[in-house]
Parts: sequence; C-alpha cells; structure tokens
Amino acid sequence: MLFALTDFLVVIGAGIGLWRLWPYRKDGRVRMVRLGLIALALAALIGTVRFAAGLDTELAPWHSLASDFAASAGFLLIALGAALALLKKPLPPAGTRYLRVGIPVVIAFFLVFPGLGAVADLIPPLALLLGLATGGALLTRKDWIPGVLWLASFGLVGVVSLALGGSREIATLGIANWHVYHAVLGLCAAGMGEATRRLYSHTRTRAAHN
Repeated sequence: MLFALTDFLVVIGAGIGLWRLWPYRKDGRVRMVRLGLIALALAALIGTVRFAAGLDTELAPWHSLASDFAASAGFLLIALGAALALLKKPLPPAGTRYLRVGIPVVIAFFLVFPGLGAVADLIPPLALLLGLATGGALLTRKDWIPGVLWLASFGLVGVVSLALGGSREIATLGIANWHVYHAVLGLCAAGMGEATRRLYSHTRTRAAHN
C-alpha cells in the first residue's frame, strides 16, 4: 500500500500544477505544459491502482509503458512549453497545436515500434537539458522566481533519477528508492506548474507594459 501512496504523491503534485495553471489554460504553450503534467498524473494513477488493488502482474506492463511515455513525452512537453516563452515572438496557435499533438504521437510510435526504444530513451535527457537551459536563460533575463523554480524542479528530477532511480528493490538510508523518487517527482511536478504560472504571469505583465 505504501507504494500506492507514493505514486499518488505524483498525482497530487501534478494536480496542484494543473490547478495553478488553470487561469492560463487558453494559452497554447501552457496547454503544452498541462498536457505533460497530465501524462505524469496518468502514469502515476495507473501505478496507484496497480499497487492499491493488488493488480501488480496485470497492470505492470501498462504502468511501465505509461511511465516511459510520461518520462519522454510528458517532460519534453513541459520543458518545451516553458522554453517557448523565451521567444520574442510567440508561435502561432497552429504551431503549438501541431507540437502538442505531434510530440506525443511520435514518441508513442517510438515506444511501441520494435527497435525504436533506444531513440525514446534519448528524449528524457534531452527534456532535462532543455528544462535546465530554460531555467538558466530565465535567470539571465532576471525572471528570478520562475528561473529558480525551473532549475530546482528539473535539477531535482535529474539528480534523483541519476543518483537513485525508482527501484522497489534498492533502498537508500533504509527507504526504498521508489518512495524517494516519487516523492521528489510529485514535488517537482507542482514546482513546474508554479514556475510556468509565474513565467507566463510575468510574460503577460511585460507585454502589457510594452
């Protein structure tokens, strides 16, 4: 049951992020971030049901596939949605729409088509680097709070992923790495939502003053 609870922390964190972004939901770039958070929440929800209902064997393949999709498409959509705020001229609505649809479709194809799994494995590190680069760019632009939140969120995910991973069998300081990873992921999902909210709030304020 504890594994279900720590998976549910991700659902809660992503839910908080989605709630914080609700006022900006009509912006195509924010929709991109929200879609990424939904992917994280759905993967964690499958994990919650898997462990809470005792359906480990039945749901394990679906949970694994959903987690891979969330780590690839979800994080890439979140990082790209923030990076697009750095553009001086926003993409037209059709451009963000094509990205929101095209990225999940292409990555889903990579995950299910035999022999392309290695390509999908390259996407989470790419999303991580994009997120960190966006945070650094925001700091140079003096968007302090969004920049720090962005760096902290993606930085923590990267550190925990590389240092611990999400194994149920391996423990650190007596705590299963699964619990540590999912607790941090839930916190970072909420942080990504808040960072995006502040980023687009600042963007709108700056546009109104120009």
